[in-house]
Amino acid sequence: MNIIQLFSLLDIKTDQILAFGAEDYVRIEKKINFEKKINPEIEANTGQNLIIALKNYKEELLFVASNHILFSFFTHDNHFSKKHFSDYKQTVSDEKMKEFIALFLAADLISFFSFKLSKGWLHDLEDLDLLLTLKRYFPEEIIYKMGSLLYSKLDFAISQLTASITNDFSNIEYIKYGTFYDLLSHFTTFELDRKIVVLLNLVSEHYTKRTDTIFFSSVLKSMASYKAYIEEISKLLIESREILMKPKKTHENKKTEENTKIDLVIKIMLAILFLMIVLYKLK
Repeated sequence: MNIIQLFSLLDIKTDQILAFGAEDYVRIEKKINFEKKINPEIEANTGQNLIIALKNYKEELLFVASNHILFSFFTHDNHFSKKHFSDYKQTVSDEKMKEFIALFLAADLISFFSFKLSKGWLHDLEDLDLLLTLKRYFPEEIIYKMGSLLYSKLDFAISQLTASITNDFSNIEYIKYGTFYDLLSHFTTFELDRKIVVLLNLVSEHYTKRTDTIFFSSVLKSMASYKAYIEEISKLLIESREILMKPKKTHENKKTEENTKIDLVIKIMLAILFLMIVLYKLK
């Protein structure tokens, strides 16, 4: 249990935090000791850390407790409506928030992030995308670890498509969600662009082979959500989506539709070849 979960369990009023004094800390400490007797999940250092946070990091604690994204993430509780939160932002510096998170929430931030990412469900990816809109408050080491976890998720999808001998892609279903590419866009680099081009090449090959046309069509459309480091890659991804989403004309026969799809794949392959050359020269 982290200090935000304990804060929620104790039902401490957020609008009173800034005015807390010595008597309040004694009262809260007594409540913590009582809860520890009936709740084995509360570790000794969690209670101590909450008291330290209340004394020395009032504004930072108030910021987390008042922000629906951070509070929901750290408590695993999405039942509160946004109206419940005031999104307190006054006088909280980015650096002081980084210090606060590093001291009290770093381990949970990474473990919760990793857990949600490992499941790969759409609503979990959406939660993580919201969380990353606040990454300016996270220490650099945490941001680096989050990026590494996402890179590994992309690498896994590439390895599965490279070695695929079946039509079962349930273990990489997350690549069909635009939100996955929104997440990657928070960590855009030259190296990530290169990986996206590799993925695009593999997806195009599977699309051509008609391994699973519906799945890979969805992937091609969703990849347009990626905000590339190299602008030409973003343009290619968007153009691919627009061609696939172009409504079929009533008089267009099936053969014409197939030719359009083949033209798309050829265009993608040529563009990938060009981008590979560019990426190689920029190494």
